[in-house]
Amino acid sequence: MFYYEQFFSTALNGIDRSNIMPITIQIAQVILLVSFLVAVYESFIRGGDVRMLGVAAVKYAGVGLILLGYATVFRDVNAMFNSFSDFIANNTTSGTDIFKVWLSDLGAFFNQYGFQKLFELIAGGFAGLFGAPFILLSYLVYPLTYVAFCFFYSFYGSVLYVVGPIVLSLLPAFGLGSFGRVYVVNLMTFHFWGVIYSILGGLITAVNIGTVQQVLTSGEFMGGFAGLEQSLLLGVASIFY
Repeated sequence: MFYYEQFFSTALNGIDRSNIMPITIQIAQVILLVSFLVAVYESFIRGGDVRMLGVAAVKYAGVGLILLGYATVFRDVNAMFNSFSDFIANNTTSGTDIFKVWLSDLGAFFNQYGFQKLFELIAGGFAGLFGAPFILLSYLVYPLTYVAFCFFYSFYGSVLYVVGPIVLSLLPAFGLGSFGRVYVVNLMTFHFWGVIYSILGGLITAVNIGTVQQVLTSGEFMGGFAGLEQSLLLGVASIFY
């Protein structure tokens, strides 16, 4: 399981332990009932359109069933996409989280050589004074970006999870169904980020730049930056990631 998956799972568990979801689902059920009564009224004023009433009943019944098992349905959809992401990772990186490995390797390299390299760069004059801040910046950007991705991925997913029942209750409603469709599109987009994460990790592995040692051994990064000092080379790679 990738770290962002664990982060999001923890967020969902925290939400489920609160009283947010029961209240949200109750509100959604009220909205669904009211909109269904409106649909019945519309069918009546159109001369008792039985076909229209039957279609509306099927739509509302379907959404109602989803609301009854909303937490399970949402987690099942999430698990399906996670399984697809894991399948890609297992067949490209042997199930390894490339970005987490890079973060660990980067920390180990900096602890062993970082301060020495910074001193050498600073002692090197103007070029060193330029290179040292660059290294510090690049070594900070990657960990912060990695954590930020996990946080905003979980935040976005949590928002979709919490507002989902209310938005879905509008899906069968005449004139408001577009909100539900937009929500479904956003839900699919959110889950595909995990798939993109695995594909990118597979691509990085395929071109042999998945670990610090691979980059240092090649002495270049993606066909460029050949001959660059090791610390600067890793800094460039970290910013790219």
